Amino acid sequence: MTSEGTMLPAALKAVGLSSSSYYYKPKENRKPRALDMELVDAITSVRQGRAEVYGYRKITRALKAKEMIFNGKKVLRHLRALGLTQPRKVKGAGWTRLDMVKPENPNTYWEADFTYVWTGEGNAYLCAVIDAWDRDITGDMLSDRCRAIEASEALEKAVMSRFGGKVPQDHQLTLRVGRGSQFRAHRFRETARLLNVKLEYAGIKCPEDKPYIEAFFSSYKTEEIYRKEYRSYWEAKVSWEDYRKWYRNNRLHQGIDYMSPVQYAQRAQKSILLVA
Repeated sequence: MTSEGTMLPAALKAVGLSSSSYYYKPKENRKPRALDMELVDAITSVRQGRAEVYGYRKITRALKAKEMIFNGKKVLRHLRALGLTQPRKVKGAGWTRLDMVKPENPNTYWEADFTYVWTGEGNAYLCAVIDAWDRDITGDMLSDRCRAIEASEALEKAVMSRFGGKVPQDHQLTLRVGRGSQFRAHRFRETARLLNVKLEYAGIKCPEDKPYIEAFFSSYKTEEIYRKEYRSYWEAKVSWEDYRKWYRNNRLHQGIDYMSPVQYAQRAQKSILLVA
């Protein structure tokens, strides 16, 4: 068109091509940017023990706590260059039926579910109860069985740890669970009734209905199970108890201002005392 006398702007408009695309010239392959060895050493100092599972956001925050300020994108670039980024899980399309709950107070909304743990001798099953407010595991039961008995014991432990017995009559606590036979069984429903816990059932094949407990299981498997090769049920049990202790007291959580569940609860308690 331009060879026939059409002005370039009109020709580009006619064929639907932008001027930037018309004038684009591919750049030569850029040389990789040199790594900042000070940052490399700082990352190495942070990624010790279980903190090896931290992504760039948590590492950036941990460095800041040590008064080492680095840009988060720079930290991410270095992690990629060093091959230290965490693998991502590819997820398919999903749908949900219930709204996500963001509680403003503790002990008002919990979630619970089962997951399996390969022990080298067969599967063990972990039933965990999480408080969505501070992400704390309030109750758990690791067993070689996956029944309503184990689910009931996990719930009893959770209520005992937070209330010292049953939930007070004037307090409403909602527990959202899946539709597995363990949670629909008469024994579990009766346990919840006696403890004054209101049950709420998620939709069928709707893991997004229970985002907090699903996120916890994902972290537990990525940070603990997939990094170990258990030789027995008891080894898996000891490792779970060790992980639970680290998770509650030391693990940084992006959703609660990069604090551990215990630190987050303690800060909230201090705020209440100051207001009072």
